[in-house]
Amino acid sequence: MPISSARFSATHRLLREDGFDHVVHAENISDKYFRIFFVRGNKGNARLGIIASKKILPSAVRRNRAKRIIRETFRQHNIKACRLDLVVMVKHAYANERVARGDNLKMLFSRVENRCAEL
Repeated sequence: MPISSARFSATHRLLREDGFDHVVHAENISDKYFRIFFVRGNKGNARLGIIASKKILPSAVRRNRAKRIIRETFRQHNIKACRLDLVVMVKHAYANERVARGDNLKMLFSRVENRCAEL
């Protein structure tokens, strides 16, 4: 795998507040640990925003780990073909668990991908 495809470049990130606001007020899918907001993007590729608040995850180590898991799952999943803007929000239940929840996130990404076909 080329190194460039393994990066999480700025073109794959939601960087501005107005981008987050636009996505957060759109459709969403959730489970016990995550909520994913998504909207059809007007850019050429899928973009990801992450909300892992200090209120939910007070430890910086836990926040950074959650963000790492979300980024890695996004990078490996083929949801990028849908060209959606996504915001993944970590929920309270995630803070109470000691196990990484990448599998839950993969299932949610698959559900979003199925919804993408309907859009």
